[in-house]
Amino acid sequence: MIKFFRQIRQNLIMENKTSKYLKYAIGEIVLVVIGILIALQINNWNENRKARNTESTYLENISADLQLNLSSLENFIAEREKSIEASANILPYFDRTAPLDVNKFNKYCVTVMVWYPFEQHNNTYQELLNSGKLNTLSNKAIKDQLQDMQTSFKRIAFVENEMQQDFESYLYDPFFTTIDLNSSLKNFEQQDTNQVIETELNIEQVTKLLNNQAFKNGFVLSSFNSKDLISEYSKMITTTKNLINMIENELKQ
Repeated sequence: MIKFFRQIRQNLIMENKTSKYLKYAIGEIVLVVIGILIALQINNWNENRKARNTESTYLENISADLQLNLSSLENFIAEREKSIEASANILPYFDRTAPLDVNKFNKYCVTVMVWYPFEQHNNTYQELLNSGKLNTLSNKAIKDQLQDMQTSFKRIAFVENEMQQDFESYLYDPFFTTIDLNSSLKNFEQQDTNQVIETELNIEQVTKLLNNQAFKNGFVLSSFNSKDLISEYSKMITTTKNLINMIENELKQ
């Protein structure tokens, strides 16, 4: 092809057809420019396709993390509701408005005191953040929602930290220094697995706890904080579902 164009140029020069040569040269330049533009367009299309594929992979992984969060949040709400119920059931023992059942007292105590903070599934977001690739996400609304979500999780972590401090001051210290923990845990396990209760708690130790105002207040605070956490978890569920829908819509485009 190159030899063909070269031959045409040579023939035009030999025939002294300058104007035709100039027109031909300009046409050849235009063809070259068009070829370059087409090549650049194809290259840009390929780069955009690669970028979109990378973004789609990140969005799919973020959505998978959010789905895990949804399941965890629902489980945590159930656990906090169980804790609130246990606190409500144990308070009448302190007020002497219900006959004392030592086994149930122990079950309610352990149910409230055994808990753990929420663990957020956000590996993909952290990967984008730490690698400086957050701008890979082209949808600003999704990116803003992800960043707002981190702020909401910090608020949850703050409430959980406050609850942890309350537990240590009002519940753990009195309980661990008064009750035989080995007996307490065995008793709880036997009740939790519907076994015959063979391990009894010392009634004097239980009575001592029932006369401890700080210990009673610990259950009041636990119920209060649990209700606050349920509210925050519920808001997070709504936010998470909305974000999953936004990602699904973005992936369809």
